[in-house]
Amino acid sequence: MSTSPAAVINPVATIIQRLLITKGRFFHCTLNDKNFYLVTYKIIQENSNYYDENDSDYNLNYDHEFFYQHYATKYYVRCKLLTHLIVEDLLNAEQFDINTRNNETPLSLQQKLNLEEGLYIKLYLRISQGTDEIIM
Repeated sequence: MSTSPAAVINPVATIIQRLLITKGRFFHCTLNDKNFYLVTYKIIQENSNYYDENDSDYNLNYDHEFFYQHYATKYYVRCKLLTHLIVEDLLNAEQFDINTRNNETPLSLQQKLNLEEGLYIKLYLRISQGTDEIIM
């Protein structure tokens, strides 16, 4: 009975390159206070103005804005608090003005912190769909 030496398999990594996601929008509900938000994000490129008057999201009155970094790419994230009436209108496909002033008092620091923390995973999942992926 002869035995051959064990075959050594060297794994090879394959890099799949996908397109870089430059902007997007989605809805988000915070778990602690059950508020709904329209969240928009846009890539920040060097020497470019991330305020674009031709962008449909440009003229909205946002309740909170922050920066999010995905590896070396930075995104400008804006959040608009939506009243429950606006959410109801959205679900019923009715006409509404999303720029209606939602609340007389601004978001508290704790609400802003909870919002950012709740968005980190969602932003990562949405943005990472468009980046390079290494498969072993």
